[in-house]
Amino acid sequence: MKSLIRSTTKHLVLSLLALTVLAAAHTTARADEVSISGFTNGCFGAGCTPGASATILGLSYSNSTFSGTTANGFRGIGANANPGSNFNNLGSFQLSTAPNAFNAPFTLLVTFTAPQGIAGTNQANYTALVTGTVISDNIGGVFIDFNNTALTFTFNDPNCEPDPTGGRPGQQTTCGVGSFSFSVNDLAIDPGSIVALTGQITAAQQQSEVPEPATLLLLGTGLTGIAARFRRRRKAKIEAVD
Repeated sequence: MKSLIRSTTKHLVLSLLALTVLAAAHTTARADEVSISGFTNGCFGAGCTPGASATILGLSYSNSTFSGTTANGFRGIGANANPGSNFNNLGSFQLSTAPNAFNAPFTLLVTFTAPQGIAGTNQANYTALVTGTVISDNIGGVFIDFNNTALTFTFNDPNCEPDPTGGRPGQQTTCGVGSFSFSVNDLAIDPGSIVALTGQITAAQQQSEVPEPATLLLLGTGLTGIAARFRRRRKAKIEAVD
């Protein structure tokens, strides 16, 4: 009987291990899209503190909010500029026609409100150098040259919520373990113009931590099979003794 118990226990442990590995593999095989949202702040000058708006000479910045879900891991952030109520861009710049020369740093602070559980911090600074000269309404302009290096964010978000954008069929886009990269684009602006600051999400993906129904069914079937095998072997042993 002891030999039977040891043998059955060994088979039970090995079977459970195999089922666990199979379930984990099935859970992480599908890369879901990611629902991402956040807001921006900015400021001019070395060592400045980003705020909702900022102005230097005849150039002003207005902040923005953004929200959307990736497709194939990508999400463009670059809607039309609308100072005071920017949405789905990274803010906007407005340049006056007043004569001025520009040579100053600009800092953009991006704060992600989704996904949650971003490792380290959900904020990142992107720096730029503002250069150019305005002489009149049709002479000159400004170039805002950002450090375009993409920053990668990793996250573990356990809060599964409805995707406000409708999500992707068959996917859980608002929670899971994953990562995404974010970068900001350079900007050029004419005197008397308003231009949106743009950026992009790339390589976004996440895996759900909750096994799918098919995986749970497989696990339950496996456990049922193991229990039935144990009962058969025990019955055979008892019959052999009798």
